[in-house]
Amino acid sequence: MNDVPDGAGADAAARRSGAKYKSLVEHAVYGIYISSIEGRFLDVNPALVRMLGYDSEDELLALDLADAVYADPTDRNHAIAQFRDARLISGLEMRWIRKDGTPITVRLSGRPLHDEAGKRVGFEMMAEDVTAQHSLEAQLRHAQKMEAIGQLTSGIAHDFNNLLTVVLSNAELLAEAIPASRADAHMDLEETKRAARRGAELIRKLMTFSRTQELEFVPLDLSEQMRELSRMLRRLVPEYIQMQIVAQEPVGRIVADAGAIQQVIFNLATNARDAMPDGGVLRIQVCRRWIDQEHVVTHGWGRPGEYATIFVSDTGTGMDKRTKERLFEPFFSTKPSGAGTGLGLAMVYGLVKQHDGYIDVHSKLGEGTTFKIYFPVARDETASAVVPEEPTPRGGNETILLAEDEPAIRRSATRVLEHVGYRVVCAEDGEAALTLFWEYGTAIDLILSDMVMPKMGGRALYEAVRSTGAQVPFLFVSGYIRRDIGESVKLADTVVFLHKPWTVQGLLRAVRELLDRVDR
Repeated sequence: MNDVPDGAGADAAARRSGAKYKSLVEHAVYGIYISSIEGRFLDVNPALVRMLGYDSEDELLALDLADAVYADPTDRNHAIAQFRDARLISGLEMRWIRKDGTPITVRLSGRPLHDEAGKRVGFEMMAEDVTAQHSLEAQLRHAQKMEAIGQLTSGIAHDFNNLLTVVLSNAELLAEAIPASRADAHMDLEETKRAARRGAELIRKLMTFSRTQELEFVPLDLSEQMRELSRMLRRLVPEYIQMQIVAQEPVGRIVADAGAIQQVIFNLATNARDAMPDGGVLRIQVCRRWIDQEHVVTHGWGRPGEYATIFVSDTGTGMDKRTKERLFEPFFSTKPSGAGTGLGLAMVYGLVKQHDGYIDVHSKLGEGTTFKIYFPVARDETASAVVPEEPTPRGGNETILLAEDEPAIRRSATRVLEHVGYRVVCAEDGEAALTLFWEYGTAIDLILSDMVMPKMGGRALYEAVRSTGAQVPFLFVSGYIRRDIGESVKLADTVVFLHKPWTVQGLLRAVRELLDRVDR
């Protein structure tokens, strides 16, 4: 027989249940609290104390939520009005402030509490800190946006390269056809070629932004690079701006393109200069930094490891949040019309990404800007292969199959090649080129093909020809870069890539070099 009264057993069970509930709340990873309708904490768990950065529960219990916890005191009243008749509150995101003033985003879920008369007297809530999650989501959205802009930029660059190819090749052909006595005509043509080359340089910057520009990666000492550039930077920055350059040793070698690193530093220094029209301090520091897993979680970017870093800071005008969000978009500029192309920081972004690096920007209006560029320290410092000098271009009597969908480029290339003795067979796309290859067979000495064409592109044409066992050399031409060929196509000695806009000399040199390389 159990001699314990029924009431005593019920009380013991209630105590055990209450203890379990208290333990659950005390050890929860999310903040849990009960608040009054007036906005006072009535009970809080340790997780909430830690979330808000206070030392004890008593500190929180003494606070007024609207004034001390909510970033905007009116947000609490609006939330209460919004869920006035709700039985449950779920997924409500609010901006709170930690004890040290740091803003955080919390997701609130819970229920209102009522007295016996049904009057709402408070809230029983759970708070989840989603600040890091929001940071990661913002980084992902930004990365997707920049990738889309990069793809669009790459497509525009391809079309412009086609146009510039026609301009340059035709200008060179005209220069050969016009008598030397027509100095005025030759001067006009030279000006045309200079303008086309300037256009090509602009396109190159666009391609750099879209991460499609080929770079030559070699082991580099970032501190040494900075010291070499310091004198040139002094010419770039006027005397009324104080310049401080700090290059610590050693910071570790990175695998990078020297010209790209120079462009990154010069562009950031130029922007800093322009942000200080009335003078200030430009500080460039090269140092070594570690990124750990906590940094990745907190900031939403990076990979754990060791980095050689460049910090470029100024005491200039700074940026607001809206400007900072658009900072790396091509053609976006806060400078007056005609004072800049809006491509400088877009190019910086593209170059850093091509080096597997990261950019972190801190800026406030009136307080200046700091760019932090992180380059991973190299593990393998093997130097890249030396590119042999190209031979002087000359003609020949070989037969070339030309596959190009742009009529103007097809016409220009045909004229250039036939002018020096080659026989040219033309096709307007890959399918037509494949048909001609089957028709001519071994009479074809070289295939000159654009990469992007309707019906069948250059890569598909290459694979179709190779599937027959033929080893005819290929010269690929494109306004894009070698990546268009794809990783599945192995570039042998019988394959060369020529970037648009090509010149007459460049095309003839590539054709002759490839033909001479092949033992037919």
